[in-house]
Amino acid sequence: MDEHQGETGPRLPDFSAPGGGRRGPTGPGSPSPDPVGPEASGGAESSGGSGGRGPLLALLLGGGCLVVIIAVIALVLSQIVLGGPEGPDGRPAPDATEPATEQSPSDEGSPSDGASPSDGAPPSEDPASEGAPTPADQDPATEAEASGTACTTHEGGAVTEQVPGAVRGGGLEVPQPEGWEVGTGWGAQNPYLTDQHYADQPVEAGWYALAGVGAVEFPEDEGGYPGAEEAARAIFRCALEPAQGEEIYGDPAMLRNLRDEATAIDGHDAWIVSADVEVSDLALLHSTDAWRRVVIVVDTPDGPAAFVGGAALGHDQQVADLETMLDGLSVL
Repeated sequence: MDEHQGETGPRLPDFSAPGGGRRGPTGPGSPSPDPVGPEASGGAESSGGSGGRGPLLALLLGGGCLVVIIAVIALVLSQIVLGGPEGPDGRPAPDATEPATEQSPSDEGSPSDGASPSDGAPPSEDPASEGAPTPADQDPATEAEASGTACTTHEGGAVTEQVPGAVRGGGLEVPQPEGWEVGTGWGAQNPYLTDQHYADQPVEAGWYALAGVGAVEFPEDEGGYPGAEEAARAIFRCALEPAQGEEIYGDPAMLRNLRDEATAIDGHDAWIVSADVEVSDLALLHSTDAWRRVVIVVDTPDGPAAFVGGAALGHDQQVADLETMLDGLSVL
């Protein structure tokens, strides 16, 4: 990832438990006794043994009503003392017309109905349900090693003439994907490269993805060309050094999916170093959190040359374009 030369302005390197009301006590109401008085004896005088039947009848009726009232009061008190329609614990008692169902402890206070578990512990969370990555889903990040070189940059040198639909430099060529621009004057973007040319595509305001080719040149006072393996590692790591990449990648840079191995381009020996480099929070990128960086050094008949490219993860077409360039990398 690189900031365009001369760019102005800000640099933005790329979620009730249903509950019915409880029923109140439903005990029987107290019956009202029939009126008792002179009308109850028909209002006529009695003779002989029948004279006490009226008061006796009234006494019996009144006593019966009294018995009923006492029975009702006793029933109501028994309902209140013994739990009645609501049990001693305040829960509604099962309706007498419905069979009681047994409730297991696991059914009571389950997280699904909004209640807390009976032991007071919070409900367990399943990381998979939250979409959180598991260790098997993500390669652990590792710290980038220091380059171990001076990260020397070169100015000037030979300039390869460009042709439509491709990027050429140092005896290598890659196809130009649709939507990428060529010839925008990026200058000496990578150390140890001369005759370097790039295609670019914007990621966010002021920041671009670059992919290009160039000749590899290590100064003699640094020991000269160390071979494709060490050259690829040096070019890759130099871009992550704090002096150049701390603003974007942090210090130290953190790598995932590191690839560091021999390969071949057009039948020529080569070495590839690539990784997904985590973007630092300080970079203020909004559309990506990692940068795929690839360096391939090829021992061509005319000397060592390199492909250096990158793409913002999350920009799917940009990542696909980077793969297209890698597949089309060829020796001139």
